[in-house]
Amino acid sequence: TSALAQSFCSSASHSGQSVKETGNKVGNIGGIGYEMWADSGNNSATFYSDGSFSCSFQNAKDYLCRSGLSFDSTQTHSQIGQMFADFKLVKQNIANVDYSYVGIYGWTRNPLVEFYIVDNWLSQYRPGDWVGNKKHGDFMIDGAQYTVFENDRFGPSIDGDTQFKQYFSIRQQPRDCGTINISAHFAQWEKLGMRMGNMHEAKVLGEAGSNGAGTSGTADFPYANVYIGQGNGGGAGNAAPAQNNNFDQGNQWNQGGNQGGNPWDQGNQWNQGGNQGGNPWDQGNQWNQGGNPWDQGNQWNQGNQWNQGNQWNQGGNQWDQGNQWNQGVFLIKRS
Repeated sequence: TSALAQSFCSSASHSGQSVKETGNKVGNIGGIGYEMWADSGNNSATFYSDGSFSCSFQNAKDYLCRSGLSFDSTQTHSQIGQMFADFKLVKQNIANVDYSYVGIYGWTRNPLVEFYIVDNWLSQYRPGDWVGNKKHGDFMIDGAQYTVFENDRFGPSIDGDTQFKQYFSIRQQPRDCGTINISAHFAQWEKLGMRMGNMHEAKVLGEAGSNGAGTSGTADFPYANVYIGQGNGGGAGNAAPAQNNNFDQGNQWNQGGNQGGNPWDQGNQWNQGGNQGGNPWDQGNQWNQGGNPWDQGNQWNQGNQWNQGNQWNQGGNQWDQGNQWNQGVFLIKRS
């Protein structure tokens, strides 16, 4: 575990603006989407602009609260980029919880899918085979063993009462703090034929339910951050979702390593000499060598072909649409 991971796992605390909800509510604070929902009981949730949140429930049959990223359902996860979440959970006075999921929750459209990545639970026992009508088995995902389940469901969804798929990855050993590689789970599901659609949301979740007496307690998340970019190994990430943007998924122009399969900057190859991973943009550092196909006969300057119509600097051309080469934050948009 990195020093950053150890830092937020040991010393995280809520910060920023806050809003307290006491009824079912979908909202947004500081660009962070959130939701609280319960079918009964005396419940509340406090959400903070840094992404952290705290969930309190009393005599609830089913209660959930979540905070993270919302999307516009126009892009797949692979188009958006590598997705991660850092979280820290503190359980307080938990009672009468028969089932529970703590981790990542979200939806996709086309196909309509409800998904869970469960890294912990507030109940006494780990969620079992009852969560799914199809058990795919155990898989090593992001360095830990998870059991993968699939369901066909009919019921309430983000598009009303309808038919939808339900996917679960359930960690064999729970943890209270760490970084979840969300995209690694998506990739494993797709290998198993579990199709994902266009992203609607991906949020850190706390859910608790009871089959009898109402559940009560508090699930506090003093650190919760869902982001697009390079995983922190538990560290804090601040990148916002790179929605509708293929040129800078997760700030990949500045990060080493192949981020989300981005062909424009695999392994930060724009700045490295030598043949980088077979990258045709910089094979053998051909940018600087004479007699190579990138600069045969000094073709860079012949007829000013690379700057016809001064396209490098004009908006609306392929090399600099919207002047995206020079803007950083412009390429990163929060939902």
